[in-house]
Amino acid sequence: MKIAILGTRGIPNRYGGFERFAEEVAYEFSKLGHQVFVSCPSDKYMIDRFSEGVFTVHIKVPKVFFANLGTLYYDFISLRWAQKNDADVIIECGHSFSPLLIFLSKTIRNKIVTNPDGIEHKRRKWGFFAKKYLLLSEQLAFMFSAQIVCDNRALVEYYSVKYNRKLIYIPYGAHPLKSTPVKNGLADLVPKDDYYLLISRITPENNIEIVLNYFAHSKKPCLIVGSLTSKYARRIKRLHEGYTNIVFMGAIYDQQVLNSLRYYCKAYIHGHSAGGTNPSLLEAMACGCFIIAHNNPFNRDILGEQGLYFSNETSLGNCVSQFEELNDVAVNKVKKQNIQTIERNFLWPKVALAYIRVIESLKK
Repeated sequence: MKIAILGTRGIPNRYGGFERFAEEVAYEFSKLGHQVFVSCPSDKYMIDRFSEGVFTVHIKVPKVFFANLGTLYYDFISLRWAQKNDADVIIECGHSFSPLLIFLSKTIRNKIVTNPDGIEHKRRKWGFFAKKYLLLSEQLAFMFSAQIVCDNRALVEYYSVKYNRKLIYIPYGAHPLKSTPVKNGLADLVPKDDYYLLISRITPENNIEIVLNYFAHSKKPCLIVGSLTSKYARRIKRLHEGYTNIVFMGAIYDQQVLNSLRYYCKAYIHGHSAGGTNPSLLEAMACGCFIIAHNNPFNRDILGEQGLYFSNETSLGNCVSQFEELNDVAVNKVKKQNIQTIERNFLWPKVALAYIRVIESLKK
């Protein structure tokens, strides 16, 4: 079977959750004997072998397009490529592409499985017109996609009520550690076993400012891993780079380095709030982290009662205080439970098989 994965910034992952998803499921699909093609925006057109059975389709996006128009062009050309090359199924990551389906035949619509991600039009980073467009594209995705898959049960509940449509829940995955990571040099920036860690895109809906404001006043060591190239991220860094206990490490994509940072952190802070499941939460659980997460139904769906929850700077401080009062036995029990949850519910091979079942049901 020929499977096209569209709508991401390409693989290997150099951006975020969807890219991590695309890389992992493409590999798992290929192990099951399928051919997988992952679209990637590029400055030239080419097809490259990523690994056995996995190919990257580099879609040339002219530089004359503004960012949002360029994204729509990329979505359109990706869809046309999948159509012309007889993809058996198209997995769309996100729904910004969906207005294009108005102009495409029912034949190609019947091949589309869409993961809408979180509630995009509610993200604080978007302006008025972007939010209106994202709401429209969400509505059209639910109208025209052959199947909608959500990676979080709270999201399934939200969308099922909103659109009165049967949805399928398939979570993201993670890899439990097979051995104790080597303590890398990056973690030497702060005392061993005494730093808090946050790995995230630096965006408003990930509650970065709440986290940084608390640590700025608490003086507790905190590592921030995330790209600092956006205007918002640069502003956040300027406001807090004077605090010696806060270390901005920039973007890191080496999984061994990230796993080492997770494994040796005192606790992991997860601020995501815009809906859906972010792989970074699952990966922290898989590394046996104690997690302090933003209080919302999406994070609670994954973490359950195996962590602490905050909603503002004061409650984050209360969570940290409560955590630091726990003894080692209690902390290690929660860490072990998090690993067991991953092994039971969130493994990438299981995720890929669930998608294959969805794809096969479309072909009947």
